[in-house]
Amino acid sequence: MTDQLLFTEACLDATFARATRRETIDILNSRLHPALQRIVAAEVASGNRVVDVGIDWPDAGSVHVTLRDRFSNRHAGAEAVFSLCDDPHYWHADYSTTAKPTHLLIC
Repeated sequence: MTDQLLFTEACLDATFARATRRETIDILNSRLHPALQRIVAAEVASGNRVVDVGIDWPDAGSVHVTLRDRFSNRHAGAEAVFSLCDDPHYWHADYSTTAKPTHLLIC
């Protein structure tokens, strides 16, 4: 059986720094909460792209991912809650995990 990665460099926006691409793919595949992995995969399949990935915010051990294009609440569920922020100083909307540490998907 072959272990195929859910995310490859194809999910990254063209502006993503080449020097950090491998580390970013590793974070998406191994550290991002599975509920948010599913949402990112669905968004990427629809043409959206990852523009930023970080760790240890908002909680130690968490991952936050920023997508290039806006998304809706269509992926909300028991493990990932949708919130509309719509603040030009921050972001339009996000999904956050209900389990700690809180992982975020932002657009």
